[in-house]
Amino acid sequence: MEMEGSMGHMGPLILGYSFPVLLMIVSGVFYAICAAIIWKPFRRENNELITALFAFLSYQAISMIFMGIEMQTMNMAYGNISALAVIIGSAYMLKFPFSRFSSKVRNVIFMLTLIVGLGAFAWLITTPERQHMLMNYVLWYDIITNGIVVGGSMILFALQNIEKRKKGLAGGAGVVSCCVVSNAAMLSGAFFTSAIFQFMAPLLILFSIKSRLKNGNNTGVTQNNI
Repeated sequence: MEMEGSMGHMGPLILGYSFPVLLMIVSGVFYAICAAIIWKPFRRENNELITALFAFLSYQAISMIFMGIEMQTMNMAYGNISALAVIIGSAYMLKFPFSRFSSKVRNVIFMLTLIVGLGAFAWLITTPERQHMLMNYVLWYDIITNGIVVGGSMILFALQNIEKRKKGLAGGAGVVSCCVVSNAAMLSGAFFTSAIFQFMAPLLILFSIKSRLKNGNNTGVTQNNI
């Protein structure tokens, strides 16, 4: 991908990696560590908000690491893995805005979204020309599905619930920080600004989870609560 190739050659080399590439991979590792930190509350609470945030941290970790590897090696196969992580993770996270519906309805929405995303992915990788469009498609897909729809719904639900406002706002702000602000900065070529907001996202999410665990016994957490 042309944008990735240009970013991969910016800045000084550190351990054989250009600084933007290394920062991308480090961001992915940081997301993976944050996902590991919330693994226990994710398994214990069976809550829609924590499930969505865990999915977000997990797919972003895979996406960033493989995107960084692609930027370093110029091997588009790694970029395809990164794109698939975003497409699958985004489809799964779209269950959250519909958490008040039955699990059957949410599963149907997940499958339809996944089919559309994978169909677009299959079409884009059929020719070299379309392959170069894949990164922009994935970034816009992430902005709309996760940043606007999922992140926006987290914030909206939090505003409607005073007791859980702090936790929901922090989680939603984390998703918006990465999926809207960071992706928009990357699309505009402001890679270092993008990296700053990438690092902000898991910090906000960890704050959300920590706040939830601290007050969980007093809030009556259930599967469909945020």
